[in-house]
Amino acid sequence: SLQAAVVHVEGDIDAATVPGLREALEGLIATGHPNIVLDLSRVDYVDSSALGMLVWLDRRLQDGLGRVVLAGANRDVRRILAMSRIVTVSSTLCQERDVDAALCTIEPILAPAAELWCEEMQVAADVGLLAGVREKVSALIEPMGFSSSAVFDIKVALGEALANAVRHGSAHGPGEVTVLVHGYDEKVVLEIVDCGSGFDGEHVCSDDLYASGGRGILFMRALMDDVEFATASEGGTTVKLVKHRMPVELEK
Repeated sequence: SLQAAVVHVEGDIDAATVPGLREALEGLIATGHPNIVLDLSRVDYVDSSALGMLVWLDRRLQDGLGRVVLAGANRDVRRILAMSRIVTVSSTLCQERDVDAALCTIEPILAPAAELWCEEMQVAADVGLLAGVREKVSALIEPMGFSSSAVFDIKVALGEALANAVRHGSAHGPGEVTVLVHGYDEKVVLEIVDCGSGFDGEHVCSDDLYASGGRGILFMRALMDDVEFATASEGGTTVKLVKHRMPVELEK
């Protein structure tokens, strides 16, 4: 697809090479390619200049619908990326094992697959009931072929979304939280809908590791392939969590 561009990078990404790479990326975005796969499989070195470029790229795509997938990075490069936490806190950057896996995460955005089934459940806005919801959703998705670690990731992200729904969705008294589970051939989509005063998912998100709160949003973005917040049709907030099913070897 012309809407998804693969950029193959070789050698070092440093102060000498970043300006040219940034110019190339800007050209792609400006000409209608907001979805980019950066093939890092032949990159041997990255420094703070490379991380600064990723910060720029994340900010450049914040107001658009695009995303960037970092594909094929070796162990050392992945370690530097993990130390920087840029992928964890970013809403537009993610990592995959190789280019093929990266394209799989982009293509469903460009051409949505047909929904196979949908389950809906409602629960009172009570934290004591959330464990039961997590277990019911896990039972629904386990037959889909997700690895055990992917199921765990989904449970954690769902738990954080549910906790926020109770916290922000019942500010004016007891209410209900609705959970929709949509099954597709290669992904699961969860929608958590509350009836509160609205929550944008951003204003409590903190990069401070010692902050008293705000880690839930970081967890959701780190564990899921896509996280979206929207105002529900009847007020409140809808949180959408997307997890693509990959072969087990790609999820390790």
